[in-house]
Amino acid sequence: MSQATVSPPTAAAEPAYWLRSFALHLTVQSAELDELGHVNNVVYLSWIEQVARAHADAVGAGFPVMSALGVVAVVRKHSLHYHRSALLGDEIDIQTSLIEGGGLKAVRHNRVANALTGELLVDGQTEWVWVDVKTGRPKRPPEQLLSKFGF
Repeated sequence: MSQATVSPPTAAAEPAYWLRSFALHLTVQSAELDELGHVNNVVYLSWIEQVARAHADAVGAGFPVMSALGVVAVVRKHSLHYHRSALLGDEIDIQTSLIEGGGLKAVRHNRVANALTGELLVDGQTEWVWVDVKTGRPKRPPEQLLSKFGF
């Protein structure tokens, strides 16, 4: 697993932006490489889920909080566009921004870039659906949870 550090929001960031966006910084590890010597495609997907979970934790809405409120977010669909490859030792920034929320689903825009050059490696969207923790059926999240993300 990558070594990740959390990027805190800047003091100049507006509250809604800080609540809806989040970033992680990591260094590519050898276990994340495929036979071609670059980061395996499934690893990017793992990073995208990792940044979403870290974002929820940072705003006080991690899995324990969600489940206590009776609703959790599960992935419905990932859409990714691969632009360039990351290599062993590369410094990577993974950013996620909630661009839709408040109903039965939330949509995140995700961006993975080389931290030193800013070069875009992967971008795309993830659609999350809110479900009842007991039944697994779609369920609107309570305002108490949505407000933690600025909705």
